Amino acid sequence: MSAEGGAGAPLVALVAGASSGIGAAVARRLAARGSAVALVGRREAELKEVAESIRAAGGTALPLALDLAEEGAPADAVAMTAAALGPVGLLVCSAGAIRLAAVHETEERHWERQLRVNLTVPFLLAREVLPGMRERGCGWVVNIGSGVGSEVVPGSGGYGVSKHAVHRLTELIHEENRDRGVRAVTVAPGWVSTRLAARPADLGVPEEEVLDAEDIADTVAWLLDRPARMSVGPLIRVEPTASRAAAGDAMTRHLNRSRAEGAGRAAEENR
Repeated sequence: MSAEGGAGAPLVALVAGASSGIGAAVARRLAARGSAVALVGRREAELKEVAESIRAAGGTALPLALDLAEEGAPADAVAMTAAALGPVGLLVCSAGAIRLAAVHETEERHWERQLRVNLTVPFLLAREVLPGMRERGCGWVVNIGSGVGSEVVPGSGGYGVSKHAVHRLTELIHEENRDRGVRAVTVAPGWVSTRLAARPADLGVPEEEVLDAEDIADTVAWLLDRPARMSVGPLIRVEPTASRAAAGDAMTRHLNRSRAEGAGRAAEENR
């Protein structure tokens, strides 16, 4: 199913978490494919940089500086996009929050923030765009999940739980809307070199063995080019080839390293 609306026109896209990393890469790729793209995120300066890069390449971009975790912000983002660019036909949820900790060490505010950003925001955005997609008989919902959401990784805390739940949310959207021309897919990356992830060098892994944001943008573009008769997913895992770059193992090593460093600092302070 290609990402086209009526008369073969590219679908209007809304990308949540578009200021950097995977979201920015996907937004640029969608714009290069002809979609007008609304860029939504908290960091206004970075959103404007992404928008300028899209416009410099001949694309259309609308930066919207919003904290989607705030009450009413998802509905505002969809309404502002529709007013400026047209109805959203392609929703990409890439906004994410992560705070690693064992369950007994997790603060309630960190738990609530991760579930709000990683699960409730995709739900609210999907709820806003699905009626129009169903009425028009076409549309895409693409959630950026995580390989950690498909594994039990000690210390993944609210992040692992929320990503596991968003996988199920996507499955529900897919089943409820597949006969109305609307497709839903979760792209669940392993270790991707972004600001939210551990640095490969810190864990003794060469940078070239870890995925980058463009790899995920490539995957999204590939999905959008599938013919309407083909159902892919609704969960697509994208992992580094090297076993030492596996996301779950890397997350565990990163958490253990952070704990050891914290214990070392505490011991030094108590001397």
